[in-house]
Amino acid sequence: MFVTVVDYGGFTAAALVLHRTQAAVSLQIKRLEETVQVPLFQHPRRAVQLTPRGEILLEYARRMLSLNDEALSAVRGDELAGRVRIGAVNNYASRILPPMLAEFCELHPEVQIEVHTGVAAEMDRKLGSTYDLIINISPEGQGEGVLLGKQEPLWVTSARHSPHLREPLPLALLPNGSLFRKFALEALARQGRAWHAAHESTNIAAMEAAVEAGLAVAVFQRDSVDFERLRELTEAEGFPRLPHAYVLLRSADRYLSRATVQLREFLLARLVDTSAVTGP
Repeated sequence: MFVTVVDYGGFTAAALVLHRTQAAVSLQIKRLEETVQVPLFQHPRRAVQLTPRGEILLEYARRMLSLNDEALSAVRGDELAGRVRIGAVNNYASRILPPMLAEFCELHPEVQIEVHTGVAAEMDRKLGSTYDLIINISPEGQGEGVLLGKQEPLWVTSARHSPHLREPLPLALLPNGSLFRKFALEALARQGRAWHAAHESTNIAAMEAAVEAGLAVAVFQRDSVDFERLRELTEAEGFPRLPHAYVLLRSADRYLSRATVQLREFLLARLVDTSAVTGP
């Protein structure tokens, strides 16, 4: 119940998922806090935010649930079962992973896979506590994990409008912690160019719509750009080239369930562009 409250962002949402009343969920969490003799959540509880001790318990709780799944799988036989949580950058979560995960689930119908998108820094921070696996990006030559490929970030504007001519420059941005956001703002800082956040979202489709409508300029990775709606901005137009990013698959540095290990090997067999490993 504790893990569900954290995963779904609140007592009300957890109650719906678990088919319990909110009062029952609150009582269970209160009893858990009494058992461990420390507060697990920051107050007020309208927004779920763990205390430092709560973060510690969350990692143990996930390990306990994973071990429970592993035990049941071992007792029942060879059938792979359990839950695997993956954090992935947008283009992998929306375009690359779905058919692969569907194939894996057909082979192993008892495995429950959850895919979440997020910004780079947040996914790195949550690996181990929230995620079993992440597919994330890092600056070229940095980061740990198995190298899946590279992404080429580029400046884009509307194919029909010219927001790139405005001062200060209107930007469509992912939230703080995004690597492409970092690349863009560092490049503008080197130029001494003024900018403002005209659109901020974790939803790439919403950002693309804002750019297409002429509200802002953005940085997207080349393979995801629809060049019928958007166009690239070049160095000749005052937009410097941006560094490439590595795409890395990383596993939590803790006990991994058999389902997680099998899924990791399944994905590596289909995704690895090179056998290079940039870290442990």
